[in-house]
Amino acid sequence: MYCSSNVKTAVKTAGMHRSTGWRRGTALGLLTVFGLAGCITYPSFPDASQHKPGLISGELAFGEAIAPAPTVELLKMSEDMYKFVELAGIYETNLKYTRFRRLMGGLIKGGYFSNHYLEEGTYSAAQTFASAQGNCLGYTNMFVALARQAGLNARYQLIEDQPRWDIDQGHLVRNNHVNVVIDNVGLAGRYSSEVVVDFNLVRADSEYARPRIVSDAFAEALYHINLGVDALSRGQYREAFAQLKRAEMTDPDNKFVWNNLGVLYSRLDKREVAQRAYEVALSIDSNDKSALAGMVVALQAQGRYEESAIYEQRVALYQQKNPYFHYALASQAFDAEKFDEALTAIEAAIDLRGNDARFFALRAATAEELGMERLRKRSENLADKYTRLRDDEAMRPNAGWYGRLEINGT
Repeated sequence: MYCSSNVKTAVKTAGMHRSTGWRRGTALGLLTVFGLAGCITYPSFPDASQHKPGLISGELAFGEAIAPAPTVELLKMSEDMYKFVELAGIYETNLKYTRFRRLMGGLIKGGYFSNHYLEEGTYSAAQTFASAQGNCLGYTNMFVALARQAGLNARYQLIEDQPRWDIDQGHLVRNNHVNVVIDNVGLAGRYSSEVVVDFNLVRADSEYARPRIVSDAFAEALYHINLGVDALSRGQYREAFAQLKRAEMTDPDNKFVWNNLGVLYSRLDKREVAQRAYEVALSIDSNDKSALAGMVVALQAQGRYEESAIYEQRVALYQQKNPYFHYALASQAFDAEKFDEALTAIEAAIDLRGNDARFFALRAATAEELGMERLRKRSENLADKYTRLRDDEAMRPNAGWYGRLEINGT
């Protein structure tokens, strides 16, 4: 589930529509943007923490207390990992950069930078090392454990502002990214240096990206959040709740826990309870866009449109710049058989991101309904093209041996 998955709002997709590859389904609620004039004072939730015990017990969701998922030793080294560090010759030198180079060289020889990215591979360090596959959190767990055993100061880094989006069972899934920062590696000619190792080459040098160091507890909570979102996608709500409860016990002020609890309560049609979960998330980060969007859905489901408009104003511009929001609007319009609206929305998505095969598959299906044969054929061809490119990309190595290198200091 690509590190920390923070579920937003969208439409449900299921069932194949003819030959286009577009999957048809039942629409859930999408945001309707209201225009507001004047100065708005946004609500704050200083007392939201009082909701935490009730939200996390399980009784509001299932009528009984739910036990948390078992703990996991995320960074525990296996015997094979200890042998790997020893055979790589890491203990033969006290130079940190040499140790780093030998660690990376051993991982390259072991194929860890050339194996396929596994989206569902939310694994511990030992599991990732044994299987030589995983997602970015799994690889990061493995590398942090190995690097620390090698005497390097390895820490987790969260890249929250360059998310990847997917649509899953009625929601947009916001996927953030995690990589590794190693301090004071000691490059020649530098008094201090910092190395960033990224198994998936997600760049954090955009003006919009603000990577930040996070704790081991935060990373462990992400592990359980990922497993919870996976279970949520499968409709296994008790398992999802148990994983999110363990995440909350590990890192109580992790906003992703409360956002995903809001989604879970929404799936259970408990909108007022979902609203409380989003209030907790917003008490931790008042600008979190996923929590703001979740509040809109929860309030609108209760018929509280004037209150929801306050939150809509805050997320409207962000949504208009999000191609997957337009994709969701197009999906909803398609399911409602409003094909002209669907075409307008999917064209907006393509204008913002013109290389997603799913967008062209939906445009092909829409054009077929509208009798636009040339547009249908062109869209199908582009959907096939970008599907092939995506599959080819998945076959390539995830990163170079050096990861991404950033030198700081004088």
